[in-house]
Amino acid sequence: MSDAVIGKLADWIKEKNPEILELPEDLDIVETRTVTSLQFVEFLLYIEELRGSPIPADAMEIDSFRTLRSIADRHFAPTLATGE
Repeated sequence: MSDAVIGKLADWIKEKNPEILELPEDLDIVETRTVTSLQFVEFLLYIEELRGSPIPADAMEIDSFRTLRSIADRHFAPTLATGE
């Protein structure tokens, strides 16, 4: 499932940034400003939509959103994706 999630997240970012042709799963999208501060809230909402549940407040640490891999690993783990 994580590869499918990474693909969907990458597609969202590429849609917002058509100049991006490749998006490695380990690219720091915060540091490189691949997702701008203005896009970040919209990106969080998209992640919640994919998860099917809100991201718990205690899971809102920036490091868990730095790469596509960290997002998939942290926010789409089976217990988190079901809202548990």
